[in-house]
This record gives sequence, C-alpha cells and structure tokens, in this order.
Amino acid sequence: MFIEAKCIEKSYGDRLIVKVDHLQVYSGDRIGIVGKNGEGKSTLLRMIVGEIEPDGGNIQRYAPLAYIPQLEMGAEETLTAKMKSQWDVPKESHEALSGGEITRQKIAAALASDAKVIIADEPTSHLDVQGIEQLERELTLFKGSVIIISHDQEFLTQVCTTIWEIEDGNLHIYEGNYRDYVEQKQHIKERQAFEYEHYVKEKQRLEQAAMERSDKSKSLKKAPSRMGNSEARLHKRKVGQKKAKLDRGVKAIETRIEKLERKEKPKEEERIVFDVQAFSHIHSKRVIAFQHVKASVGQRMLFGSLNGSVKPGSKVAIIGQNGVGKSTLLNLIHQRHENITIAKPAKMGYFHQQLENLDEEKSILENVKENSRYTETFIRTVLSRLLFKREDVHKKVHMLSGGERVKAALATVFLGDYNVLLLDEPTNYLDLHTKESLQEVLKAYPGTILFVTHDRYFVKELATHVVEIEEKRAKLRAVDQQKKSSSSTQQKEADLLAIEMELTDTISKLSLAVNEREKEELEGKYTELLKRKRRLTEAM
Repeated sequence: MFIEAKCIEKSYGDRLIVKVDHLQVYSGDRIGIVGKNGEGKSTLLRMIVGEIEPDGGNIQRYAPLAYIPQLEMGAEETLTAKMKSQWDVPKESHEALSGGEITRQKIAAALASDAKVIIADEPTSHLDVQGIEQLERELTLFKGSVIIISHDQEFLTQVCTTIWEIEDGNLHIYEGNYRDYVEQKQHIKERQAFEYEHYVKEKQRLEQAAMERSDKSKSLKKAPSRMGNSEARLHKRKVGQKKAKLDRGVKAIETRIEKLERKEKPKEEERIVFDVQAFSHIHSKRVIAFQHVKASVGQRMLFGSLNGSVKPGSKVAIIGQNGVGKSTLLNLIHQRHENITIAKPAKMGYFHQQLENLDEEKSILENVKENSRYTETFIRTVLSRLLFKREDVHKKVHMLSGGERVKAALATVFLGDYNVLLLDEPTNYLDLHTKESLQEVLKAYPGTILFVTHDRYFVKELATHVVEIEEKRAKLRAVDQQKKSSSSTQQKEADLLAIEMELTDTISKLSLAVNEREKEELEGKYTELLKRKRRLTEAM
C-alpha cells in the first residue's frame, strides 16, 4: 500500500467540497478521477500530495510521490538530455515556455524521479495526440501507481484500472477503465429506474387496496328502522365487527406503505431535438469544396493540395499534430479562400478560443437569443445540458469563469442562425459531463460541422469524415462506419443480447431480494455479467 486516507474532508466556508470515508492506493493502481467542474477533484489531489491539509481525518503516505499540477512552473528540474529529447523539452529553459512545453517538462521530471506514485492534474490538456499517446505508453509501463485527473475519455479508457467519481462532495469507486465506468453508471441508472417503477406500482397498489377497504367500511349501513331492537343490536354488532376488521386492514396497509423503502425518481435529462422548421437547410450537393488548397506561414509551408468536398450534414474532424495548420484551415474556410467554394445558402458560425462572439454586459441567455431562431424553452434545455441551470442563464458574461465562458460561446454558435459550424478546439476547458452533453447536442445538430480537436473520443463519437494533416499533406476521407457483419459477428451480437436480457433479469431480482446472502450472490452474478459483456463488446 502506497497511500491510505481515512475520514478526510475539506470545506470552504459552509460549503463541503469533498468528503472521503476511506481510500487506499496500492502498487500498480491506475486511478482516474472524474466529476463535474467544481466538484473537488483538484482539492482531493492537493490533499493527497500534502499541498493543503484536510479539515479532518488523516492521510498516510508510504512511498515518494511526484506531482504534476496544472501549468505551474515549480522548481527547476534537472533532466538528462535524453529525457529532454524524449519529451521534446527545450534544452535551455526560458520564461516563455508554452503550456505544452511546461506540461512535458513536468511529465519528464516526474518519470525521471524516484517516485512510486505519480499524481497528475489534467496533464493531457496541453498535449497533442502524439504526446497523449506517449504519456499513455509511459504510464502503462510505469512500475508504481498513478492517480490522474483528465477530461480525455480515451486516455482514461486506455490507462486506468479504477475510476474515482466525485459527485455532490462524495467519492464513489468503480472498478475498471472509463468505458467500464460509463457502462456501470448506465446499469445503475437502469436499476434505479426499475426500482423506482416497482416502488411506485407497489405503493399505488397498496393505496388502491386501502381506498377500497376504506370505501367498503364507510358503505356499511346502519340497521334499518323497521328492525326490532334485538335484531338491530345484532346487526349493529356485525356491522361494527366488519367495520373494525376493514379499518384494521386499512391501518395495516398504511403501515406497509410507510415501511416501503422509498425510492427517488432518477433524474432524466430531456432529449435534444433541434426544430428543423427553425433551421435553414442547404439543398446543394456540396456545402464546401476544396480545390488544391494550400497554406503557409511566412516561408514555411503547412500543407498543400487539399482536394475534396463536404456534403450537407457531414461532421468533419480536422486532426493532426500541433502547428500543422488545423486552425489555419478553419480560418481559410471562414475567410472564403479563393480555392474554397462555399454553397451560397451557407451561413457560417465560427467558434474559437478568443471568444469574441460574447457581449460582456449581457447575460448568457441574452447572448444566445440575439442571433437564434429557436424557442427560449429549447435554448434553456440546451443550456441546462451545459450545466447552466435555471437562474444561471441570467448571469452576465463578465461574471463567468473560463470554462463557463467557453460553454456560453459555444452555445451562441450552435444555437445561432447558422447551418455550417466551424469549431476550433470546442472541448478545451470542458469537464467530462459537459463534453458528453456537447457531443449529444452536436450529434443532434442538423447542419454541417467542421471541428479541430485533439480529443480522440470526440472524433470517434462524432466524425463522419476526417481531414488529416500530416507531413505537409492534407487529405479528406470518410470514416468507415459500415462494419461488415460476418456470421461470427452475428453470433457475438446474439450472445450480447442474451447477456443484456440476463442483466435485466438480475437487476429485477436484485431490487426484490431481501435475504443478504441472495443479494451477495446476485451482486456477484451482476459483476460477472458486466465483465462478460465488456469482453464481448471489445471483441466485436
């Protein structure tokens, strides 16, 4: 064991940031920390490394640690020429190091140290794809343990063996990588939905039964006036006995309702559906056509002879290393370069990191509505997905944090009166939850999107086409989304369906189980089914 923490918590003012009952880090653990912005991920890391003290509890460290914070230069690290070359760190340190250079310097120093635990806060933010893949390889081969915050889903899938999720100040631990975590979260949601539905049905059934007995009790009539005294007394006694029995039954049912284990309704997010009536469609065969498009910076050629065309509704990822001309290409499209033909009905919305499309003195909602054809209800639905809830939409732009400004600027573009979106690094500064929401919004977007990103997961989920810039050449190609279904694939699909059905059945039994031993057996079966499902999915 390298690290152990017990009963630690941290608050600022009266707000609890993070609370952890017990956590342990063992040799070989590769832990990814996830959660929304502001949930306390960095606070937890800083407590673990000893940079800040918890308000309560204690942390034991049994091995040397190396910490890679976000963009802090820190003390000058002594690196060998080999390590500097391997991580593309400038031989001579200078004050004007870029974000990527600072990050690579920190990573190289951590790997060159005698640390048994490497702790890193968003090291992938300033690395290009090659840098991220290099870091993946190094951390996978690293002999000690890794604790890392990252908003790169693919990175967390490739590196991690455990996911720590911080939600509402509490830590939840999920075994497996990021893909496993998403799958487990989905099954938890399904289980909660099933249990809530069962709870509601049972409560309604009991309430109905109580109402029927109560009505029956009330309907019992007094003795008719024509009855004699003795007969009336007998009737009254029988009615009283029946009534008492029915009332006891009602009481018993009400007690059962009170003792029912209360299940909260799972939060359901409204599906994003763009109103096609409010959208300006392009009916041309091509939205954009490239004819021998070249780009240079001074005397240096970035790329030459890009040819091809983009159809309406395409989602085109522009990928390549830093400095190859990805943002330059986006800018050439926006400026309507002479070798780029743009369809006449095209209305282009352009998002870039300078965020010049926001009016500082207006609210988020006012900024978005200014150039949008969608209803306020729909705009609020989309803003809610980007974590601008209820009154948050009325915040003035000058009051927003960096991440909030990025989200607001993005919303003004994809909800604006445009049908072609040009997005330069739209996922920068966004947490995992917001990135997944943005993915969903852009998938539902009925127009054409060209986007620059280093985010492999985002490309995998969204892109229909790719412009790859490599070795001064740019090539447009379609992403092969038609996987040929062989008989073995069909068999795997059938097996997967069988596992899904068994999972549903197990979830159903789990929600009804009362016996602890039965619960334990079902939990074991549930975990094993998840593993089988994962192996099968990866093999397909």
